[in-house]
Amino acid sequence: MRLLRRLPTRHYTSKVASGNEKPRINELGIQYLSESLHKKVFPRTSVNDYQKKRDPARLSLAKKHLKHNGLLDRKTNIEEPLQFPHFPSLVGANIEEHFHKLGTSCSQPYLSMAERFLATAHLPQKPSKWVFESGWTRYTPGADPEAVPYPSESELVFDVEVMYHRSPFAVICTAVSSKAWYGWVSPLLTNYAIDPGYDDWEHLIPFDCLKNPKLLVGYNVSYDRARVRDEYNIKQSQAFYLDGMALHVATSGISSQQRPMWHKHNKAKKTTEEESELFVQSELDQELSDDPWLNKGSPNSLASVAKFHCGIDVDKSDREFFETTDPQDIIDNFDMLMDYCAKDVDATFKITAELFPRFRKKIPHPVSFAALRHLGTLVLPTTKKWDTYVSTAEDCYMHNRQQVSEILRERANSLVSFVEAKEPLPDVSDDPWLRQLDWTLKEQRFKKNGEPVAKQAFLTGYPEWYRDLFRNKEKEMNISVRTRITPLLLKLKWEGYPLLWTDSAGWCFKVPDETKAVKRMTAKNYTLAKLSEEDHEALLDELRDNGYYQLFKVPHPEGPSKRCTSVLSKNYLRYFENGVLSSEYEYAQDILRLNSEASYWMGNRNRILDQFVVYSDTGGSKNMFFDTKVKSREHPDMGIILPKLCSMGTITRRATENTWLTASNSKSNRIGSELKAMIEAPKGYAFVGADVDSEELWIASLVGDSMFKIHGGTALGWMTLEGDKNEGTDLHSKTAEILGISRNDAKVFNYGRIYGAGVKFATTLLKQFNSELTDAAALKVAQDLYARTKGQTGKSKFLDRPLYHGGTESVMFNALEAIAYQEDPRTPVLGAAITDALSKKNLNKNIYMTSRINWAIQSSGVDYLHLLLISMEYLIARYQVDARLILTVHDEIRYMVKEDQKYKLALLLQVSNLWTRAMFCEQMGLKEVPQSCAFFSEVDIDHVLRKEVTMDCVTPSHPDSIPPGEKFTIRQLLEKCDNGKILDEGRKKRGYKPLDYQYQPQVPVLRALQDDSEGLALAKLRIQNSIDKAEWRREVNQFIKLQKNEQLDEIERTFEKTSIQPKPRNRIKNDFDVSSDGDEALRHELAASAIEGYDDNFGDFSMPGPPVKTERQNGFRYNNYRPQKFDVRTKTWSAKVPRTQSNIKEPSSPIKDKRQVLGFKPFAKQRYEARRSFSTTTKTARSATDRRRGSAWFDWREVWRRPNQQSAGDAAMIVKVSIFRSVRIG
Repeated sequence: MRLLRRLPTRHYTSKVASGNEKPRINELGIQYLSESLHKKVFPRTSVNDYQKKRDPARLSLAKKHLKHNGLLDRKTNIEEPLQFPHFPSLVGANIEEHFHKLGTSCSQPYLSMAERFLATAHLPQKPSKWVFESGWTRYTPGADPEAVPYPSESELVFDVEVMYHRSPFAVICTAVSSKAWYGWVSPLLTNYAIDPGYDDWEHLIPFDCLKNPKLLVGYNVSYDRARVRDEYNIKQSQAFYLDGMALHVATSGISSQQRPMWHKHNKAKKTTEEESELFVQSELDQELSDDPWLNKGSPNSLASVAKFHCGIDVDKSDREFFETTDPQDIIDNFDMLMDYCAKDVDATFKITAELFPRFRKKIPHPVSFAALRHLGTLVLPTTKKWDTYVSTAEDCYMHNRQQVSEILRERANSLVSFVEAKEPLPDVSDDPWLRQLDWTLKEQRFKKNGEPVAKQAFLTGYPEWYRDLFRNKEKEMNISVRTRITPLLLKLKWEGYPLLWTDSAGWCFKVPDETKAVKRMTAKNYTLAKLSEEDHEALLDELRDNGYYQLFKVPHPEGPSKRCTSVLSKNYLRYFENGVLSSEYEYAQDILRLNSEASYWMGNRNRILDQFVVYSDTGGSKNMFFDTKVKSREHPDMGIILPKLCSMGTITRRATENTWLTASNSKSNRIGSELKAMIEAPKGYAFVGADVDSEELWIASLVGDSMFKIHGGTALGWMTLEGDKNEGTDLHSKTAEILGISRNDAKVFNYGRIYGAGVKFATTLLKQFNSELTDAAALKVAQDLYARTKGQTGKSKFLDRPLYHGGTESVMFNALEAIAYQEDPRTPVLGAAITDALSKKNLNKNIYMTSRINWAIQSSGVDYLHLLLISMEYLIARYQVDARLILTVHDEIRYMVKEDQKYKLALLLQVSNLWTRAMFCEQMGLKEVPQSCAFFSEVDIDHVLRKEVTMDCVTPSHPDSIPPGEKFTIRQLLEKCDNGKILDEGRKKRGYKPLDYQYQPQVPVLRALQDDSEGLALAKLRIQNSIDKAEWRREVNQFIKLQKNEQLDEIERTFEKTSIQPKPRNRIKNDFDVSSDGDEALRHELAASAIEGYDDNFGDFSMPGPPVKTERQNGFRYNNYRPQKFDVRTKTWSAKVPRTQSNIKEPSSPIKDKRQVLGFKPFAKQRYEARRSFSTTTKTARSATDRRRGSAWFDWREVWRRPNQQSAGDAAMIVKVSIFRSVRIG
């Protein structure tokens, strides 16, 4: 089915070429880099190489594929070839060597330090007694403890402890090197021990790593780093924070899909260990057989990881002491708590020492290691506006909550006003909402004499539903939008029908049991509620009130299987807006609006309040943000936040952090959503950054294009490079058209599908966007989407696995699955291996294909980020730019740079992006980069952190607009930088020189996927191009024929290589003794031939070999060749003795029957008589050709004359064995 109507060939030029160079355009209309830039990134590939038609067959297939999808000859954006004078040259002969050298250089000296330190067999003995003095104390074995300003060694493992209910600053710290232990005590503790009134908590830990390279190892080390004094500086420190938890996640982490099963298995395992239940043990054994990965990974806690990798039991019970708010508790247990901290250090060292060699083996590229240093030293500068932001947002939020509460309190109090007025209980039997409340009044208690009890129950005389609102110690009304009775107080309706609460089905609405009304609700895909027996009994009268009613469920965003428990959440705002959800009162809309405003702060409030902000100490005693006190005094309001980021927090090696990496953009109706804009560059500095355009989508499409060996070869690749939303030819527009939704909503479907999500995911998502869709309709639309994108699935026993065909993304998904199905899957560019828990060898029953596809894409995206970071480190040093990385968010990168160097840094970002794109293209076998994706579409230059430089960041809590920043395309940036002259090095010597070493070329990972011959690879592509099942079958048949022919050719080539041997001498033939035991001869023959690989089920041998000495056995002579399959002289099959049914048995080896391999059907006829067997083979046996080849045949006439002396079956088998041992087959 065509996705787009084919249009005539059209190319347009957005900018008329002013130079003489013509655009370099491939056969599919994709424009490549200019000649000068191409020479810079692919110096060994000719600028005209793309014009050589090396793969006309693949090109033809690509054109057919694009034509089917309506993309062939569609217009593409042809621009003037971009000229970039002074573009830096590569460090090496090609882009691969360039990055390998950069990675190797940037990883030093830290890689050598880690290899040396983590190879330490034993750490020094831990101190038995710790010195209670502020600052660092060194404990050297055999020497007295001594006070030191900081640890003197360059390689350390450390851990800090914090009284987290009182302050985020550390109170104690322990560290260990290969030579000594260290202990650090906060001045708070030592001063508090003398003066309990001492309350200065703000003390950071010095490590002397601001200018001296140090390797600091920790577990979840970003938490510990936030307490290191050297990190609070405008300059990046020289520390490399190596995270043991990150190493575990990258090598042995488990996916979110696997986690529930792992916890279930681990719980059963503990039960077995405690109770020794044999039944449970057998279940565990079965689980391990079905899912071997359960013993190959673990969750990420220190205790779990230490137990899993090192067999260490880490006791974390002493951690409870740090929950205290009284420093005296720490002082009283000082030695014990220092020991506790030191035990964590010891466990961290053992874990890291165990994991680091495995990590280097799994993720060997030096770029992957070197990039971790930058991800471990992120910094977010702010000002004291941060405190204003937090207090303003909190005040705005509390005022918002107060407004909502006042409305609800007034409503609740109005319903019980009859108590104060001493009026009778109102009749609510006709009110479908209020009668659901418990109107039982709390009776007054009396003494036996009839006098009221002095101490009555709280709110005596009030109904129970009202009294339930005061179930707290303060005896204050506690009512909010989350309170269960709130929808009843507001008299909410769904589709005009009153809401009804049920425990088993959540919020429902009852519809009169009339055919038209019920059909109307059913047509809108509402689900009938299935009530529990208790609910059914309790609601029986309600459903028979003034007639009969049907109960329908209020739809849940995640589908009909879930129950709705809160109709006032933000997910239901759109139902209020379109009138599906309504109320008897106008103020219900106000409540929902107020609730929507507060939703962001409500969900992120705790994480934001917990941010650890350190403000500048202008005196320099506690921290020093700048090199001099003078500069520090120029920034008295400056603060720094160190994000608690794990450099490899998921199995895809993506970084994780719970606030800044998930922060949304500011919205005018969301309190506190201006969070990111509170990160502000200090005076004299600016933020420079960019988002990688469609990073992971482009990577996925590039994998598909590499199969056609041309950019834009797949429909997905073409749409990614040249799709235009105005023309409706981009991927998101296309998906929106198929699904009937907005282009923005379509992005969720596209990325979900690319990450491996299936039809079920798309169906559920469709229901969220349109709850009126029936299950069947949603499923049909989702299936149509996947048929047109992912394609149909076809299977054949001649193919390694099922293949997708006929869709815009079929080729890409087949390639991704080929990566995932490898024994040792690795990312295509930097060769990072998948975690053990998802390796093919450790999967059996559950293959977790979605997680593995997701890994292939997202982990490649991480490779992209790592390449960007390392190229930027090199360029910043080479061009002496005062800049550092402050934040990365997957496909987004932001640097802080001196104001007068911001344009230079922006240009260097563009250089880095082109290098990275070129590396990806080359590793995929495409030594060209399309101009449309070579550079960032725009580079942002700003003084605050925000998604777009034009956002004003006005919110309910931030009414003041923030001035806009700047953004530049590559052409605008070149113009701003005097056509790139800003990078002119002239004769100056720059400050960075990569290490000089002998580079060893690497084998591209994707080459392993292309082990088929060119013919078979093309045949597979034709299969994947098949539009329907009929074409699929035709192409599969062609593939089978080609495969057989290639096998025959290979057999013949193998024979020719081994057939150069001396001509055997003719031997005198001896008569065969037909009086001998035929059965014994057969058994002896089969036993002898088994040594040479013979299997009597096959009637031949699988491998050729040289001739050996002629022997005499059982009365006949034969030439003891290792039997072959094909006679290359006569081009005929020589083995013509039919197999008898009595001789067929199961193979004793996994080698296939040659007749099956080569397409011959096994013999299925009844047993042949010896006479027929002899007459069939005599001519072949007596042929001149065989005599010339030295075959020694016995005289068949002797067997013929005395047939009664042996059975026909024995004689036939002797003939068969003799012939197959004599005939040489290719």
